[in-house]
Amino acid sequence: KTGRRSEVTTVKIAVIGAGASGLFAASMLAKAGAEVTLFERNDRVGKKLSLTGKGRCNLTNNCSPAQVLENVVSNQKFLFSAINSFTPSDTMDHFESLGVPLKTERGRRVFPQSDKASDVVKALEKDALSSGVTIVLNSRVTAIRKVGGEIVVSACGKEEKVDCAVVATGGASYKGTGSSGDGYDLARSLGNK
Repeated sequence: KTGRRSEVTTVKIAVIGAGASGLFAASMLAKAGAEVTLFERNDRVGKKLSLTGKGRCNLTNNCSPAQVLENVVSNQKFLFSAINSFTPSDTMDHFESLGVPLKTERGRRVFPQSDKASDVVKALEKDALSSGVTIVLNSRVTAIRKVGGEIVVSACGKEEKVDCAVVATGGASYKGTGSSGDGYDLARSLGNK
């Protein structure tokens, strides 16, 4: 919420991509008071997430942030702030608070007790919806541009003006999951390198 004492306005945010990062970001932003619209190009959320860990979803490793960084092959500095701000322990606590009981297996790998990635997807989607996030499926974002002090998001022939956009599309991987690398172009269109 922003504004002077007598005028309060809600920050409008578009989140692009309803995978793990997009669902999590959208929920946290909505809980902080933003009006959040989550755009997903697929017909359901978490399509790629449903496939992770051979359908079991390795959520994190049960270890310290320092131990995570020890296993990062290059550019540990890039992850330093993130892994120390939201640790593997925080990740486990978060999913258990969403009703996903966890277990730790060989190599400290953490999975849902059910061994079903779909339980993780359902929990993230339920959290987003209960936080007030509007999820728009079958809606591929084709452009993001700055217009004055606003950002305009184009999807399915419509435009939405927002105060901020979060690009959470992931990298290019399994094309059948919608993970085509579009996010790089969207980020570049806003001046990111």
